[in-house]
Order: sequence, then C-alpha cells, then structure tokens
Amino acid sequence: MADRTTQESLAGAVDNVIALPLNQTSLVANTSRDCKSLQQSIVTVQQCLRALGDFVRNLDDGPEAEGLRVHMAELNELLSLRLDQLSLTERLLQDLLRRG
Repeated sequence: MADRTTQESLAGAVDNVIALPLNQTSLVANTSRDCKSLQQSIVTVQQCLRALGDFVRNLDDGPEAEGLRVHMAELNELLSLRLDQLSLTERLLQDLLRRG
C-alpha cells in the first residue's frame, strides 16, 4: 500500500486544484494514460519476477539462489510501492480532469 506521506501529499494537492486550459487538460489526460501504461508494465514485471522465482526455486537452493530470491523480493516490494504511487497519481489526475 502507499505510504502515508504520499497519500497526504496527494490529498493536499487536490485542495489546490485550479481549472486548466484545454491544452493543459490534454496534457493531464495524456499523463493519466501514461500512468495506466506504467501500471500495466509494472504488473507484467511482477509476473515475470514470480515466474523467475519459480524457476530459481527449481534450480538450486544454494546461497546464490537465496540471494537472488531476496533481491527479487526487494524488487517486487519496490514495484508494489511504485504501483501504489501511480494509482494515487492517476486518481489526482482524474480529479484534475473532472474539475478542469
């Protein structure tokens, strides 16, 4: 889940929303689409990490494999955090579009 600081920052930013000119509204819409694309990419990378984890489990239980599993778990955690941040950003952008 998203960290509290990120949520509070984005919630505070919504209070400061002003109407945007049409060209900026288009930019916000494009950015929102980019967020969705990034979210899909992150989900795909997480699926690949899980598949790689299954592969590594079948290969070896040595220290190198364990180190790789730990590293993959850390990467997955970071990807989850970025996914949460993108979701919050996308909600903010959608709010901008509704108000704009």
